[in-house]
Amino acid sequence: MSLTHPANHHYLRLSLTLPVGTADSDVDVDVDVLTIRKTLQDTLDDSFGITSAGAYMDILTVTKWSTDVRVDGRGPWGEVILRVDPSDAPKILAAITVASPSRPSQPRFSLLRQSSFLPSLSFGSGGGPQA
Repeated sequence: MSLTHPANHHYLRLSLTLPVGTADSDVDVDVDVLTIRKTLQDTLDDSFGITSAGAYMDILTVTKWSTDVRVDGRGPWGEVILRVDPSDAPKILAAITVASPSRPSQPRFSLLRQSSFLPSLSFGSGGGPQA
């Protein structure tokens, strides 16, 4: 008897960096789930077309970091954990890689970790402040 089963979901832990000037104008700015989803759909649309923009993604958590570090005029805001279909994960990663530098008015995403096992995302080094 085998206890293994194919992964039904893939999990992405992404860091979120605010657009240039956003953090300067409002220190307590919040980024809502709809903004994150729209940004990801726009990047998928730009890279792979309207069909890919409709890829299933479930935003499980949005965590705001408390740090004053600035990178390229941007302030790191926090991180997002997404649940996606395993076949869509490479497209999402490619889209955020291509779109991040070319969209200065939208939040920037960077991959921190990925896994088919959700609890594994909470251990080890990430991109943000550790408690």
